[in-house]
Amino acid sequence: MVIDNVTIVLYSVNLIYITTCLYGGLLKSFYVPNAYKEVFGELYPAHNTLANIYLMQVFELPFVFTIYKPEVLFCVNGASMLFLISYMVVLLKSYFFLDFIKPKKLFVFQLPAFLCWLVLLLPVFGIIEFTTLYKTITSVVVMMVVLWYIYLLDKCRLKLVGNIRDIDEDEYSNDSDFPVQFAKSVQYHPLVICLVLIASFLINAPIAKIVRDVILILTNVWLAFYTLNPHRNSKKLPQDLKKKDDTEVAETPTKYRLSEKYCRETEQKLVEIIRSKSLYLEEHITMNDLIDIMHINRNYLSEVIARSKYQSFYKLINTMRIEHACELLKNDTTAKLEQVAIVSGFSSGSAFSQVFKRIMDVSPKEYIQQIHAE
Repeated sequence: MVIDNVTIVLYSVNLIYITTCLYGGLLKSFYVPNAYKEVFGELYPAHNTLANIYLMQVFELPFVFTIYKPEVLFCVNGASMLFLISYMVVLLKSYFFLDFIKPKKLFVFQLPAFLCWLVLLLPVFGIIEFTTLYKTITSVVVMMVVLWYIYLLDKCRLKLVGNIRDIDEDEYSNDSDFPVQFAKSVQYHPLVICLVLIASFLINAPIAKIVRDVILILTNVWLAFYTLNPHRNSKKLPQDLKKKDDTEVAETPTKYRLSEKYCRETEQKLVEIIRSKSLYLEEHITMNDLIDIMHINRNYLSEVIARSKYQSFYKLINTMRIEHACELLKNDTTAKLEQVAIVSGFSSGSAFSQVFKRIMDVSPKEYIQQIHAE
């Protein structure tokens, strides 16, 4: 083997990647932030899964001792792709949906990846020859398994996107106010990693592996930094709601805690306050603003809105904004939509159009055409 600059870089980067994986595995296995010892399981429900992902990168070790052998490079790229992608599905389910997979089910889930890995090992041990035919057939089979895992991964991602949206809509009235959460980065991060792993596997060249390893190293460093510097709040809800009086809480245990009468009365009062004070015209109004104005328990108000026809704070405020905008358009169909949007409490014309379409099932321009047709 000729030792050139590419070989040195490839060897060095691969060693750094393995080292960061081992460090990440040990960190996730044994490190517990002092500030979160009591709620560590709640805040880090998938730390064991992530530790396993790190430690499973021992599949990279054969490449260190047999660098540049195409069959070993092919095996290492394939193994990393199979196990990283499949375990990312488990990671998302555990972290965001608290869906812990039992060992037997996990074994069945990982079985296709392990079988493909065994096939990838055959030419490494000289059992079969690393021919073009072998590489083509194996690549097709491995990619079919990987695409199945990616399909499951994307289902988790889309579910996560919906959950993030629901959480934000319970608190904010404008999309632009939705906070940047850790979960939002996970919307696209796994798919980017998948593309990098697939490209490295299909190209099966030293340069491609160098690029792949650098990206994964940066990911490992980011995750380690995030673990050592946690900035998270416990989402554990109070054990019970504070009761104002016996008539406000339903006597029988149901999905909801408040009585129907209390919900209807509070909803009516809520709508009257928002309309009388024109609160919906304030661009950055939040759930906290309503709580301060009404002097009501957050859990109470959340349930009242959830059980109303609006279902979320976001839809409550934006429905009133759209109603206001419709009145403006009826009075002046030549008004500029951007101006109508700003006057109605929206942050931009594009945001107004999206919400208008979502609530009215027609675009603002189509709505104006309907007015003209009447």
